[in-house]
Amino acid sequence: MKNGKEYHPAWCRIVADRWSSAPRGLLVTLLADVGTRTKCRECDRSLRSGTESKTREHERHPGPTRQPDTVVPLRVVGFSHGVLFLAAGPKYQELLKQTAVEPATPLLVDGRRHGMLLRVDASRQEPLLVIQMDPRAKFRNGAYQVRLRLPLQRSATKPYAVDSVEPAARARHAAPHPPVVDDLGS
Repeated sequence: MKNGKEYHPAWCRIVADRWSSAPRGLLVTLLADVGTRTKCRECDRSLRSGTESKTREHERHPGPTRQPDTVVPLRVVGFSHGVLFLAAGPKYQELLKQTAVEPATPLLVDGRRHGMLLRVDASRQEPLLVIQMDPRAKFRNGAYQVRLRLPLQRSATKPYAVDSVEPAARARHAAPHPPVVDDLGS
């Protein structure tokens, strides 16, 4: 809060009451700018108990064991009105069902953002990734791949998250889908 002798590093009852009555009275600031204020006891208790319970939970249920850089090959199955549809084979259906889509997941081509992933539709026999293309980007037909990583805390209900979607390397494993550049841009 803007005035007072205590500062609140966590969401406690006092902050919740202020949020419901006068949210403009709350001030988010750097810890270095707090000054001589002391930490709220209730916040301190909730931070300590939250950290301890998360540590115990992690010890009881270790995270999924997987390689740090999981890659799923994709192929283009459609492009319409600036939306690109990429399909993964049926053997990746279970993996993509366990994958979260976080905001602003990019489609990268040569290190540049050419679009953003909207959703993963893993309910089909052949799962789809739906991507909104940037209107200035040129459509690239060919093989793509999606890189998976551990999710951020807000989407940690699933063991994987999409890190990025990118054209597949022009290697032997990409030979069935030769990368061809079409000028279907806007």
